[in-house]
Amino acid sequence: MIFYGTNSSRLKDGQLPNVTCPNCETQTSMTYSVFGKYAYLYWIPVFPMGKVNVLECNHCKRTYKLTELPEQIQRKFETEKHTGIPLLHFSGLAIIVLAIAYFTYSNSKHKEDEAEFIKTPAIGDVYSIKSESPGHFTTMKVTEVKGDSIYVVFNDYEIDKRSAIYKIDKASNYGDYIDGYTKEEIVSLYENKTIYNIDRN
Repeated sequence: MIFYGTNSSRLKDGQLPNVTCPNCETQTSMTYSVFGKYAYLYWIPVFPMGKVNVLECNHCKRTYKLTELPEQIQRKFETEKHTGIPLLHFSGLAIIVLAIAYFTYSNSKHKEDEAEFIKTPAIGDVYSIKSESPGHFTTMKVTEVKGDSIYVVFNDYEIDKRSAIYKIDKASNYGDYIDGYTKEEIVSLYENKTIYNIDRN
């Protein structure tokens, strides 16, 4: 279940002196509170959604939203308050940006590593490959590298999600049949996306 919604936090309290309350018509002061609204995801603020200003007459205790008050009080309020948007209200957005940056870097680094792995195969390398069955994927594992030849064993199982290939990459799932390729053939399989991922422990 995804928990999301909107909330607010109190940013500032203060006094607005020498104003006339529209309700009791008394020249008095008003207590004001500034609330910052924000959207949240799993209770973490993601981005701000503006502010709400609430004022209370210190004489009759009537409360108002700023927009309900006369223009002269609104102008006076605007000159009194100095409240920015707290960085906390951007914390979720910052986390999202950092996560995207991390995964982008991680993916780029993995592709750099793959470019090296495909040129210098090693025993234990696991190639994720497209199966001959459309929409299915499996793996093959390097068991020996001898000169220009690479020997592999194939996974006995297939899966229909590329991202879930790790679920079948188990030692017990590999058969005994050994097949051989040249390095050039392995590179060609990688370049045409038949081999779409390489893992090296």
